[in-house]
Amino acid sequence: MFRELVGLRKPELDKNKVLHWPVLLLYAEVMSSDFIEDFSEMDLFSAHLDFMFSEGCPPLPWDTENNYTREAVELYYESGSVDHLSKTKLLYYLLEGTAGANIESINEEKDAIESSSHDISANGKGSSKWVKVNEKRKLLDVLKEADFVVSGIPVFYVVSKRSAFYKEFRAGKWAVPSPDGSC
Repeated sequence: MFRELVGLRKPELDKNKVLHWPVLLLYAEVMSSDFIEDFSEMDLFSAHLDFMFSEGCPPLPWDTENNYTREAVELYYESGSVDHLSKTKLLYYLLEGTAGANIESINEEKDAIESSSHDISANGKGSSKWVKVNEKRKLLDVLKEADFVVSGIPVFYVVSKRSAFYKEFRAGKWAVPSPDGSC
């Protein structure tokens, strides 16, 4: 869904077998974004937020009321909002842009049977809800949550407790716009 913002960026495994993820932070109120190219799965969310919202960093250009400060921001992810990828689609995604991308000998029938048992509901989606991220947790901890689905790269939503939008967001009255512009 956010490929136009991140291109073909994928997680990379370092020499210590730690994954480094590209992570997208979306400011839901204005649908602006920040892209973290290298977010180690061992990093705390607070470390990235401390850096991004430090006193030395300029305020966000669209934040004229200065609502988005370090002490005011919260992170959320949307659970139950995307289909789970089959093993075949996951393999294609991970190999995209590499020499292995042309693999044709994958047992798609077996994959379809196995992936159907992992659907959240009959149509592959559950009811969507917002889950607040404890910023004292590591990225790895959140990635392991049963209701967190990585749709390409991890995506988190940044919301300010000081913003008028916050009440609307917390009440569940805001939803991610669909890619085709429909409701």
